[in-house]
Amino acid sequence: MAEATGRRILEERAEKPFGSIDDVVRRAKLDEGTTTRLAEAGAFAAFDSNRRGALWAAKGSSRSRAYELQAAEPSRPLGARADETAAAFDELDDFESIDWDYETMNLSARGHPLEPLRAQLRARRLPDASDVRSMPDGRRTHYAGLVICRQRPGTASGVVFLTLEDETGFVNVVVWSKVYEKFRVLVKTASFLGVTGKLQVQDGVTHLIADAFWKPRIDTHPIEVGSRDFH
Repeated sequence: MAEATGRRILEERAEKPFGSIDDVVRRAKLDEGTTTRLAEAGAFAAFDSNRRGALWAAKGSSRSRAYELQAAEPSRPLGARADETAAAFDELDDFESIDWDYETMNLSARGHPLEPLRAQLRARRLPDASDVRSMPDGRRTHYAGLVICRQRPGTASGVVFLTLEDETGFVNVVVWSKVYEKFRVLVKTASFLGVTGKLQVQDGVTHLIADAFWKPRIDTHPIEVGSRDFH
């Protein structure tokens, strides 16, 4: 009997599922910063699949809650209440969706940042990583990818090793010291990097021996991603 009574009490106290973005903000007691990041990351898709619309609603709910909290404490200055006027927003395109994912989570289940830009890169005769891996030893090529790793081992006589990435995989780049010194700033700072060089293929492993670096000229650049740098 006691066990059944306890179970009934727990069931009565159990929270019901969240019913709206406003319900989430109020019951979870979220501040505006947290609410904004969740909306930008797509966490409220169950209530509004349009992330811009969800962001608008989330900001309105968090500001209304902040106003109510301020109103409950007379010693605190009152802020402006959120504008509840409904608004219509364009859906994010593929590029924007991936961009927002990386901004909030540094990853995306929707695709790689370069995938929506592949048509532009193809139009400029830039191969993807899988194309580069299929090229023969000694072929000169251009390539553009996101820098995900920079290494300059102390035992490598100043040689720098880069790993560039796109939606099809990786390209390993070898940068001799003279080339590195010439393009030092670009190599050290660019997240989206273009490289020209000659391929070295040995035992099925492909390296691109760089002789020049450049900024890819396309209409829209991908979001900057963090790289792992070892010096």
